[in-house]
Amino acid sequence: MAIRHLNYRLDEEPVTGAVRLVPVPVPPGPGHGSEHGSEHGSERGPGGGPGAESASASVSAPASASEDASGLVPAQASGSESGVEPGSWADDAEVAEWVALAVGAGRGRGADGLGREARFSFSRLPDGASLLCRTGGAGRGVRAIHLTGADVARFAEEWPVTLLAAGAGALDTVTDTDAGAGAGAGTGGGVAADPDSDSDSDSDFDSDSEPGSDSKPGSGSEPGSGSGELPPPGGPFGTAELTLFARAHEPRVAPFLADVRRLFDDPAGRQLVVAEESPDTVARWIALACASLPPAYVPSLTFTTRAADPGRAPQHIVGIGTDADFDRFDSATLDHLYRVHDGLDGPGSPPATDIWATWTARLWIAGVPLPRATAATATVAADKGAAPDTRDGTADSADSTPDSDAFSPTRLVPVLLRAGLLSGGDLAELTGDARRDAVAALVAAVRVSGGGPAAGRTGGGAPAGRTGEGTAAGRTGEGSPEGRTDEGAPTGGTADAAPDPGTPTADQAPPPVGPAHLTALCRELHAHDPDAAAPLALALARHRLGGVGPRDLPLELADVCAELPLGEHAERALRAEYGGDADEALWRALREPPEAWVEPLRLALAVAADGGRGIDAAMKRLARALRASDGTDREQAAHVLDAVDYAPLTRRVLKLLGSDGGIGRLDLLRDLAASPQGDWLRRNLDDHSPQPLRLAVAAAQWGGPAGLRGVDLFGRLAEILPGRRVSDAATLRQMWRLVWRGTEPAPADLPWLARTCTVPLLVQAGLGRHITGVVTAPDRVDQETVAFARDLLHERGLNRRQRATAHLLVLAQDLADRRRALPQSVHRLQALHVDAAPLAVTVRRGVGDLVALSLVRAEAPQLARPPVFDYLISSGPELLDPYRQLMLDERRRDQLDRDLPLQPEDISAYYYLWRPTRRPGTSLDWRQVAQELLREILAPVVARLDERRLGEVATVIANRQGEARVREWNAWRHGFHAG
Repeated sequence: MAIRHLNYRLDEEPVTGAVRLVPVPVPPGPGHGSEHGSEHGSERGPGGGPGAESASASVSAPASASEDASGLVPAQASGSESGVEPGSWADDAEVAEWVALAVGAGRGRGADGLGREARFSFSRLPDGASLLCRTGGAGRGVRAIHLTGADVARFAEEWPVTLLAAGAGALDTVTDTDAGAGAGAGTGGGVAADPDSDSDSDSDFDSDSEPGSDSKPGSGSEPGSGSGELPPPGGPFGTAELTLFARAHEPRVAPFLADVRRLFDDPAGRQLVVAEESPDTVARWIALACASLPPAYVPSLTFTTRAADPGRAPQHIVGIGTDADFDRFDSATLDHLYRVHDGLDGPGSPPATDIWATWTARLWIAGVPLPRATAATATVAADKGAAPDTRDGTADSADSTPDSDAFSPTRLVPVLLRAGLLSGGDLAELTGDARRDAVAALVAAVRVSGGGPAAGRTGGGAPAGRTGEGTAAGRTGEGSPEGRTDEGAPTGGTADAAPDPGTPTADQAPPPVGPAHLTALCRELHAHDPDAAAPLALALARHRLGGVGPRDLPLELADVCAELPLGEHAERALRAEYGGDADEALWRALREPPEAWVEPLRLALAVAADGGRGIDAAMKRLARALRASDGTDREQAAHVLDAVDYAPLTRRVLKLLGSDGGIGRLDLLRDLAASPQGDWLRRNLDDHSPQPLRLAVAAAQWGGPAGLRGVDLFGRLAEILPGRRVSDAATLRQMWRLVWRGTEPAPADLPWLARTCTVPLLVQAGLGRHITGVVTAPDRVDQETVAFARDLLHERGLNRRQRATAHLLVLAQDLADRRRALPQSVHRLQALHVDAAPLAVTVRRGVGDLVALSLVRAEAPQLARPPVFDYLISSGPELLDPYRQLMLDERRRDQLDRDLPLQPEDISAYYYLWRPTRRPGTSLDWRQVAQELLREILAPVVARLDERRLGEVATVIANRQGEARVREWNAWRHGFHAG
């Protein structure tokens, strides 16, 4: 790395009168040979124009054989040795322009000066070099360090904030970090006097040292002393001081760090503007940012403690005062152009949130040191420090990011955990890999935590969040080292300075996290995300069980499973891991009589070895014994369950007892409930017991020798069901078996069953064939009976007669409702009568009523034509009696009296239908009904017809039935009139 010291003063150009920075030459120091003076004096001034003075350019490099007796290294020779060829510096005029841009020379309201307040800035140049600048000389001078070479990133990481704390004179002590102790003795330690000033320029520059700085000329490493060492660390930017500063500005710390963090996003965040009364306060914000960032990112963070015109400042963080040319109240500026952090009672930008920033701020406020950066990260930082854009101050793209995981909150988990500043809610805010990594860090903490099995059994332990004790420890200085200089941070504590009472010291480091605290944290995390908490719970469980002896293992395993939020899968795995021996012992004991099962079963249940074969086999054996017909087996099984006295085991055996087997085993369950072991069974039943078992116990209790029977028992059993009704086929089959046990319900009970259980559910349960009586032998045929028949057609177990009867009822109802055409259904109707024979009287009458209704509602021409005419004249009283009644109904007769005179076709059809006939197959019943209907309905209508209407009827008869039928019609009409 090559370092060049440059001095400038603000002056007017002699020709143009423009205010600009003018280089100030640096004369050779005491003992400096004339040859060196001529050597420096030969350097070209910036721009080479009129009035341009020789720039102060002192290049430092490691001591070598080319040094002269005074220890000064000629610029050309040392540049060559440090890898910088003569003439490889950037153009001096260009450097001067960069310096002017970095310090804001000639900008803002005070354009004729740099301001009375000292300013310090660090900037990165497009060519990879860096500039450290400090104003002095009552706002008329600038001191700058121009750094180039491969080690610039390391320099920027370690020195800028330290130099900021040390004051202006410290810039003179900077030498190449690779140089020997004597190499810096002549590297620009003296500063040339301002030709226009009566006083020494050093005093001018030093008089404007940073407000609040502990470094003063003549104290510590004195500026210009030629010691070649940096000023001592600490001062206003030590860890203790920054901790106090963070606590004093607690609400602003996390939002500020969140915006600093966003500078390194892709795309990068907006430029930060920090408004404070004093540049010293801005400097502390910058120091806090540098101390918080991962070391790899510190070289890329640029800043200035004061800018008159922030719009032209190229740095990431720009400090301003009340006189800055900047509108701190403009909403567009605050929301879209900059991220403004206002300490001057302005609104500032809306606070940003970031988990890394929130947790880092929590550590600062608690006085807990941030975690150490890895060596790999620091190495990458030296190689990949990225220069920001020289105009807007944004960080480089993601391709030059030193470490993509450097801002992962997971890095902060161990230190937050040790300080008692981490809660389950904090972990729940993480997502994806970050949450998994954080839980992995907690699992690693379990392995190093102290305490034995009892350490985690505290009933909850200390709170896992930011407890009052943890916060108080952080605020009172318990538990953390003071400095961060050994952790790769840019600042550190003073070795000989007394630590701040609020900052932890090295002998107060927090102890390893105990299992109780981790257990409480695991419970909190489980409340937010059970899956994320499972690995931690399993690690805590194994930690507790690892030091337990075999005799205490069952009790401890039961306690662990009860206290830790283990999921079902994790608990099963844990019990299988630690309960394997007990399960095998139980498996061997099952070869013995049931009395020998008790103790092995107790031990296996204590370690809950559910994954093994022993408990599973034991439960099946017990269920099978309870279901046996042998009273001895039942008694032994009940004795074993009473002796073990473990309710979960009893419930599981009863579950097997109620769910294993088919419908036929319900008889065995009812026999068990009626046996001497029935009292034991009833004692252990509850609302969560298997339903078949509860039904069997109830059936045995209510259906004893003098108890309920049939639908009475069935209805009583339904009262214990949800909703007090049967709603599924499986339950219906169980209740049917328990009530009738292979017999059939009484015919009188069938309609109640069909209504209560519904025919579709009975058919679904395969019980439809047991209720066919509601269709084949009903008390009456009505809409409900037809609905039963329609549903019963889905039953596959019906015989031919039963199915034909159901079809006949459905067809008759469809004809009555005119859903089917009568002419097309007559043959089907006759065939169903044959298949369903012999029909019950109620069915014959019911079908006749429905078909008669369809005949009355049919059009008269349909009735006068085959096949309806043939079917009608051959029918018996089951059809003709209701047909006659419907036709002679008063309302029907009134309708015909109104309509028939206007319908000659219907008069002709009714005459043909009801006229006397000697056609073969005509039943006597039909002759009597037809004669009555002809006389009572048609004759009165014809008697009122005039000659024109009579002629229309005769025409229809002649066209459809011939002249012979007309003569017959006229004869009947005249005979009717004569009568």
